Amino acid sequence: MLYRLVKRHIAGTTMSAAISKVTDLNKKNIPASVTFLSGTVDNKTKAKYITSTYMELIRRIARLGLKASVHIKAEQLGLFVDEETSINNFGEILSTGNKYGVFVWLELPNKKTDIVEALNGSKGYGLAFHEKDISDAIKFYGKLRSTKILFEDNHNEEVKKDKKAKKINSTIILNKYIKDINNIVFSSPPEHLIKELLSPKNKYKNTVVLEFKLGYSQKKLNKLIKRNKKLSVNVPFGKDWTEFAMNSVPEGYMRFLANSLLSEKKEK
Repeated sequence: MLYRLVKRHIAGTTMSAAISKVTDLNKKNIPASVTFLSGTVDNKTKAKYITSTYMELIRRIARLGLKASVHIKAEQLGLFVDEETSINNFGEILSTGNKYGVFVWLELPNKKTDIVEALNGSKGYGLAFHEKDISDAIKFYGKLRSTKILFEDNHNEEVKKDKKAKKINSTIILNKYIKDINNIVFSSPPEHLIKELLSPKNKYKNTVVLEFKLGYSQKKLNKLIKRNKKLSVNVPFGKDWTEFAMNSVPEGYMRFLANSLLSEKKEK
């Protein structure tokens, strides 16, 4: 029932609504990472449309002086249609990001692509991988620098249900995979991992940025802010919310999304 409510209201959330949310977050000294929800990309025309949307998003972020990056999935740019097309499209986005001073995250699938090699020497971007794929990413691309690690939202529940479930250890992840840390983000980190990174003895406590989905407990965010923890909030927008709501939105965020984010008026 709640999922249907979210889906009904969330369809049509616009770039303007996302920008408004980013502005609100910035007023609380919280940067944002903005994602355009575009659904499956099966042709070059849609990939080009998504590319243009991200370029416009970057221009608007810069024009308003917002503290925000953009987060793009490589398949949105046509990776599974034509790899050369995706390379060219990301090149346009990155060029725009560098021009306006907006950092760009590129989320890659668990397969080797030529995008990283094509970007050799470029600045202003970072790569994002799911936690379970980091080991393969190291094999594919070697040393990682600006890196975002995406954690599974259901990890906390698995640990609660199964006492033998293995907790993710941030120190092991960082020591094993990230040799030269310039810019690293943990996206949707498990609660036990957050607690671990807040420990005074953790040598990475002032290095890692913790990124949460829009709707994460403001009370918890305030506590992290008081402890001077580096934070970011992911703000999505777009019409293709079905997959996102089913796979990426924890149940606890649903009502927030339905009552808050989706109350914004549609862009005319």
